[in-house]
Amino acid sequence: MQVESIEIHTGKPDFAFQPLRRLEAKCEATHAFMPAPTMDTVNAKLREMAAGLGANAVIEVQYQSGMSMTSWKSMKATGLAVRRVSDDYPCPNCAEAIKRAAKQCRFCNMALTPPQAQVATPRAPSISRIVPSSSEPLRSNDNSAASAVMIAIVIAVALLTLIGILAS
Repeated sequence: MQVESIEIHTGKPDFAFQPLRRLEAKCEATHAFMPAPTMDTVNAKLREMAAGLGANAVIEVQYQSGMSMTSWKSMKATGLAVRRVSDDYPCPNCAEAIKRAAKQCRFCNMALTPPQAQVATPRAPSISRIVPSSSEPLRSNDNSAASAVMIAIVIAVALLTLIGILAS
């Protein structure tokens, strides 16, 4: 599956799905002259992370923008990576593809009970019951230079403090 084909949904989708894992993507501008991150950049990061899990959609995406400890311009998106459940499944008798809603196979006339997979329907009251809250979300932060900047600031402050102590 191509990364660009992964769907992003800000609300509950209208299809059946299997939840995989919570995602958290963060994009930051590393210096004042960089443009602020957009929804497109953070969505691209969510798509990359979802592709790594084998998901084909990210649902219930929420965006937050503002400042962080390491950047004046920051955007964070959180969502749930899911895999769509197919509307078809093989008949247990003749192995022909039939719809999940079918009560009887149109090929062999066998009475059917669709297999019950662990699937969350769009009418499910809460996704939090499906994905355990104890599992940590998969996090991504594109600001790798920020930690180096923070370390440099701490070292500079420590050196200035040391120089101030020695000068007194």
